[in-house]
Amino acid sequence: MIVDSFEVEKLKKLIDNKVQYQAKQTNKVAAQYQQEEIMFLKRDILPLVEAGSQILTYELSKHYARALSAAIKLDCNGLVHYTGLNDDYKDRPRIAIVNPKDLAIGTPGAVLISIINMDCDGTPAEPVNLPLTALI
Repeated sequence: MIVDSFEVEKLKKLIDNKVQYQAKQTNKVAAQYQQEEIMFLKRDILPLVEAGSQILTYELSKHYARALSAAIKLDCNGLVHYTGLNDDYKDRPRIAIVNPKDLAIGTPGAVLISIINMDCDGTPAEPVNLPLTALI
């Protein structure tokens, strides 16, 4: 199971506090400024702190960067990367899928990803398409 470092937990708490404060904001200009700051912390600062302070995140970043580089060298059009977060699941394991393309039929670049077999024992997995809002 992934455990956040002290720095990541503190930054996430700061972001949550800013989100709560923004919800109470009555001044539109101040609320917009607050939203920009929240997005900057979530999209730009949090990943840096996670990569630098969590060994697992750092190692995943290195591994993904190497895999991405190899895929580019092999002239691939996409990259599927699976990382097991824990082995303790009941019934059906839930696998998050990141796909920034809309899954509507006919969308250029969209790929339907399905998981056929889990643990090589035929256990069906439950794919969970992450909403784009979760990635912002």
